Amino acid sequence: MENEQGNIDIREELEFLESYINSSEKQITLLTQGIEDYGKALSILQSKEITQSSENLISLGGGVFARGRIDRESAVLVAIGSDIFIEEKPESTIERLNAQIDEVRKTLQNMNSQRTEALRRYEALVRAINTSKKEDDPKR
Repeated sequence: MENEQGNIDIREELEFLESYINSSEKQITLLTQGIEDYGKALSILQSKEITQSSENLISLGGGVFARGRIDRESAVLVAIGSDIFIEEKPESTIERLNAQIDEVRKTLQNMNSQRTEALRRYEALVRAINTSKKEDDPKR
Protein backbone atom coordinates (compact mmCIF):
# COMPACT_ATOMS: atom_id res chain seq x y z
CA MET A 1 0.00 0.00 0.00
CA GLU A 2 2.97 2.28 -0.46
CA ASN A 3 3.26 4.57 -3.46
CA GLU A 4 6.45 5.20 -5.45
CA GLN A 5 7.75 7.69 -2.87
CA GLY A 6 7.37 5.10 -0.10
CA ASN A 7 4.35 6.83 1.42
CA ILE A 8 1.25 4.94 2.42
CA ASP A 9 -1.63 5.58 0.03
CA ILE A 10 -4.39 6.56 2.44
CA ARG A 11 -7.12 5.98 -0.12
CA GLU A 12 -6.01 2.36 -0.59
CA GLU A 13 -5.79 1.87 3.16
CA LEU A 14 -9.33 3.23 3.60
CA GLU A 15 -10.65 0.99 0.81
CA PHE A 16 -8.92 -2.03 2.30
CA LEU A 17 -10.32 -1.33 5.78
CA GLU A 18 -13.81 -0.68 4.43
CA SER A 19 -13.70 -3.94 2.48
CA TYR A 20 -12.42 -5.83 5.52
CA ILE A 21 -15.14 -4.36 7.77
CA ASN A 22 -17.89 -5.29 5.29
CA SER A 23 -16.49 -8.79 4.79
CA SER A 24 -16.16 -9.40 8.52
CA GLU A 25 -19.76 -8.24 9.09
CA LYS A 26 -20.95 -10.88 6.62
CA GLN A 27 -18.84 -13.55 8.29
CA ILE A 28 -20.10 -12.53 11.72
CA THR A 29 -23.69 -12.81 10.45
CA LEU A 30 -23.01 -16.32 9.12
CA LEU A 31 -21.37 -17.41 12.36
CA THR A 32 -24.28 -16.04 14.36
CA GLN A 33 -26.71 -17.98 12.17
CA GLY A 34 -24.58 -21.09 12.71
CA ILE A 35 -24.81 -20.71 16.48
CA GLU A 36 -28.59 -20.33 16.17
CA ASP A 37 -28.84 -23.48 14.04
CA TYR A 38 -26.72 -25.47 16.49
CA GLY A 39 -28.82 -24.11 19.34
CA LYS A 40 -32.07 -25.20 17.69
CA ALA A 41 -30.77 -28.73 17.15
CA LEU A 42 -29.48 -28.82 20.71
CA SER A 43 -32.78 -27.67 22.20
CA ILE A 44 -34.68 -30.32 20.25
CA LEU A 45 -32.32 -33.09 21.32
CA GLN A 46 -32.57 -31.99 24.96
CA SER A 47 -36.33 -31.38 25.02
CA LYS A 48 -38.37 -33.92 26.96
CA GLU A 49 -41.62 -32.53 25.51
CA ILE A 50 -40.50 -33.42 21.99
CA THR A 51 -40.27 -37.12 22.78
CA GLN A 52 -43.53 -37.13 24.72
CA SER A 53 -45.43 -35.56 21.84
CA SER A 54 -47.08 -37.94 19.41
CA GLU A 55 -46.50 -35.57 16.49
CA ASN A 56 -44.16 -32.65 15.77
CA LEU A 57 -43.56 -30.35 12.84
CA ILE A 58 -40.14 -31.10 11.40
CA SER A 59 -38.51 -28.49 9.17
CA LEU A 60 -37.45 -29.78 5.77
CA GLY A 61 -36.01 -26.38 4.82
CA GLY A 62 -37.34 -23.62 2.61
CA GLY A 63 -40.37 -23.12 4.83
CA VAL A 64 -41.56 -26.71 4.26
CA PHE A 65 -42.48 -28.89 7.24
CA ALA A 66 -43.49 -32.51 7.74
CA ARG A 67 -45.34 -34.09 10.63
CA GLY A 68 -43.35 -36.68 12.50
CA ARG A 69 -42.28 -38.16 15.79
CA ILE A 70 -38.78 -37.71 17.19
CA ASP A 71 -37.34 -40.61 19.14
CA ARG A 72 -34.51 -39.38 21.35
CA GLU A 73 -33.44 -42.91 22.12
CA SER A 74 -32.59 -43.71 18.49
CA ALA A 75 -29.45 -42.65 16.69
CA VAL A 76 -29.58 -39.39 14.76
CA LEU A 77 -28.10 -38.77 11.34
CA VAL A 78 -25.34 -36.19 11.28
CA ALA A 79 -24.06 -34.55 8.09
CA ILE A 80 -20.26 -34.60 8.02
CA GLY A 81 -19.86 -33.06 4.56
CA SER A 82 -20.33 -33.78 0.86
CA ASP A 83 -23.73 -35.43 1.43
CA ILE A 84 -22.15 -37.98 3.79
CA PHE A 85 -24.01 -38.80 7.00
CA ILE A 86 -23.12 -40.85 10.05
CA GLU A 87 -25.33 -42.27 12.77
CA GLU A 88 -24.62 -40.93 16.21
CA LYS A 89 -26.15 -41.39 19.64
CA PRO A 90 -28.11 -38.30 20.74
CA GLU A 91 -25.84 -37.88 23.78
CA SER A 92 -22.76 -37.75 21.55
CA THR A 93 -24.47 -35.27 19.25
CA ILE A 94 -25.34 -33.05 22.23
CA GLU A 95 -21.70 -33.06 23.37
CA ARG A 96 -20.48 -32.32 19.85
CA LEU A 97 -22.99 -29.49 19.35
CA ASN A 98 -21.99 -27.90 22.67
CA ALA A 99 -18.31 -28.07 21.63
CA GLN A 100 -19.12 -26.59 18.21
CA ILE A 101 -21.12 -23.75 19.77
CA ASP A 102 -18.19 -22.95 22.08
CA GLU A 103 -15.76 -22.97 19.15
CA VAL A 104 -17.95 -20.75 17.00
CA ARG A 105 -18.42 -18.34 19.91
CA LYS A 106 -14.64 -18.07 20.32
CA THR A 107 -14.25 -17.43 16.58
CA LEU A 108 -17.05 -14.88 16.70
CA GLN A 109 -15.43 -13.09 19.63
CA ASN A 110 -12.09 -12.98 17.77
CA MET A 111 -13.72 -11.68 14.59
CA ASN A 112 -15.61 -9.00 16.53
CA SER A 113 -12.33 -7.85 18.10
CA GLN A 114 -10.59 -7.69 14.71
CA ARG A 115 -13.53 -5.85 13.15
CA THR A 116 -13.58 -3.36 16.03
CA GLU A 117 -9.85 -2.68 15.56
CA ALA A 118 -10.31 -2.22 11.79
CA LEU A 119 -13.21 0.15 12.44
CA ARG A 120 -11.10 2.11 14.92
CA ARG A 121 -8.28 2.43 12.36
CA TYR A 122 -10.73 3.46 9.64
CA GLU A 123 -12.29 6.16 11.81
CA ALA A 124 -8.85 7.44 12.87
CA LEU A 125 -7.81 7.78 9.22
CA VAL A 126 -11.02 9.63 8.35
CA ARG A 127 -10.48 12.01 11.28
CA ALA A 128 -6.87 12.60 10.21
CA ILE A 129 -7.99 13.35 6.65
CA ASN A 130 -10.68 15.74 7.85
CA THR A 131 -8.22 17.50 10.17
CA SER A 132 -5.68 17.78 7.36
CA LYS A 133 -8.30 19.26 5.01
CA LYS A 134 -9.25 21.87 7.61
CA GLU A 135 -5.59 22.82 8.10
CA ASP A 136 -5.01 23.06 4.34
CA ASP A 137 -8.14 25.12 3.76
CA PRO A 138 -6.99 28.60 2.62
CA LYS A 139 -10.24 30.15 3.86
CA ARG A 140 -9.06 29.73 7.46
